[in-house]
Amino acid sequence: MSATDSTNTFLNKAWSDNGPKLISGFSRPVYHNLMGLLRGRRYDKRAYGGMIRHTEAAMLTHWAARVPEGGVVVEIGCYGGLSTSYLLRGLRKRQGRLYSIDPFNSDLDRQARLTDHLVPLDNKPTRALVAERLRRNGFDGLFELIEGYSQDAAANWDPSVKIDFLWIDGNHEQAWRDFKDFQPHLNPGARVAVHDAHPRYGYASVVEDVKRIFAEGAWADLEHVKSIISGRKVG
Repeated sequence: MSATDSTNTFLNKAWSDNGPKLISGFSRPVYHNLMGLLRGRRYDKRAYGGMIRHTEAAMLTHWAARVPEGGVVVEIGCYGGLSTSYLLRGLRKRQGRLYSIDPFNSDLDRQARLTDHLVPLDNKPTRALVAERLRRNGFDGLFELIEGYSQDAAANWDPSVKIDFLWIDGNHEQAWRDFKDFQPHLNPGARVAVHDAHPRYGYASVVEDVKRIFAEGAWADLEHVKSIISGRKVG
């Protein structure tokens, strides 16, 4: 079986998997649920305004903890810092650095023109509020919040900064573009994870973009966690 066939088989299974019937909100495999219960309830979703599930949150911590020592994580779409905090909990073990990209509450006129209409623009968290929240969570010195748009950040990216984990959860109309913009800066074997990439739990435009992303080259360690599709780019 070719790498493309193997990836397609994985995606087809992930997208046809309805999950266990007995407990609402839980997913396969079982260890994702155990991880979620143990590690995915650290931060208050309502207070942060985040939309990740406990299983997804725990796996962000798990994946971030497995980047190389001093590794780099890039997050596209920070909002109130919920997923950011879970990423940093894992990354702290590696003494790595996270770059999180979001326009926050700046340039709301431009945001209104570019919005995917899935995140309310009223009362968006400020960069200062999220930075202080992350410092209170014990992550001072491990992160940089980039106030702006992913395409602008990619165009101005320092090519010497190689990425070990790319987490795509920004504008739901441009997951493919976000991947392509940052692909030149991925280290060999870097993990890529895309949120809202399941037909049942996510959005059709992201599902289509994920088909394109994972059709490129070879991938290893593919995982489906509720609405997340993730894998390591190995070719």
